[in-house]
Amino acid sequence: MRTVYFIVPVYKVEKYLRRCVDSVLKQTYAPVRIILIDDGSPDGCPEICDEYAKAYPNIDVIHKQNGGQADARNAGLDFVFKTADMEDYITFLDSDDFLSPDYAKRMVGLCETYGCDMAQCAYEKGSGDRFSDRAEKPRIEVSTCEDALLGYTLKSINMLKLYKARLLKDVRYPKGVTNEEEFTTYRAVYNGDRIVFTNEKLYYYYQRDGSIMDVLIKKLKNNPHRFDWLEAYKERIEFFTKEGKPDQALRTREKICADIILRYSEQMRLSPDERDLDCANGKYIDIYKENYGLMIKRRGIPLKRRLIYAAFRLFPYSAALAGRIVTLRK
Repeated sequence: MRTVYFIVPVYKVEKYLRRCVDSVLKQTYAPVRIILIDDGSPDGCPEICDEYAKAYPNIDVIHKQNGGQADARNAGLDFVFKTADMEDYITFLDSDDFLSPDYAKRMVGLCETYGCDMAQCAYEKGSGDRFSDRAEKPRIEVSTCEDALLGYTLKSINMLKLYKARLLKDVRYPKGVTNEEEFTTYRAVYNGDRIVFTNEKLYYYYQRDGSIMDVLIKKLKNNPHRFDWLEAYKERIEFFTKEGKPDQALRTREKICADIILRYSEQMRLSPDERDLDCANGKYIDIYKENYGLMIKRRGIPLKRRLIYAAFRLFPYSAALAGRIVTLRK
């Protein structure tokens, strides 16, 4: 059986770390390896990591100076590739989140059943300590990786995915930015042939105040990282253009437009003195117009989205409100 490597960056999560690691230790699949990357955490996390490593031979700990989540993930990948077979699996887990006991078994099973290089599950979002009892009828979707990059099921977020190790061999996260997944997920997916999606909620995304994205969303004004996502999309457009994949490049422009609508809506709900100045001075709208004319010609855009995109072009605020009803960001 193939080993599943869990890469877990650790920083200031003393309250949640044991729950996270225990959820991996309780996996119904074996073998698993857990790589805990202590990113210079100033609380009790380093000691907790060492405690687990001493008790469990399948847990390794890397202690390093604080370099941010992207740097920690890279350290984990470098460590894994010292020993991993390219057909083993890699998955990422944030240290304040936790997993269903069947996460690895189900994800590996889907990859092997459908001959896929990677799998993506759904997640439950909340502030509890266990999954809810609600269960949906499992729904499976299999796609080529190129088609997945055109659709609306693939998520850019780092979690929820199980990769064959070879897909990540040449992928590393850029340091010093937010939205680092937007710089990397598409490259890993593009390295594969087939992907399987399930709507089963096997990952629990724990909501807490003070996370990186929580702070960024609420305090965009003058934030130096507020356009990191846009730089990632520009890089992505250049990548697909060079690869001769114009449809994927246009899909990226559509993602820019969807993000602009949602960010504009978020900012307009704030008081004028709290808003990002680039929202108030029209830069958001200018970015939208730069991409709208090209992306709206792409085949395969659902009618409801087309209507929202066109409405935002003419009536930004009303369309932004509609964009909150229809899920645009993926």
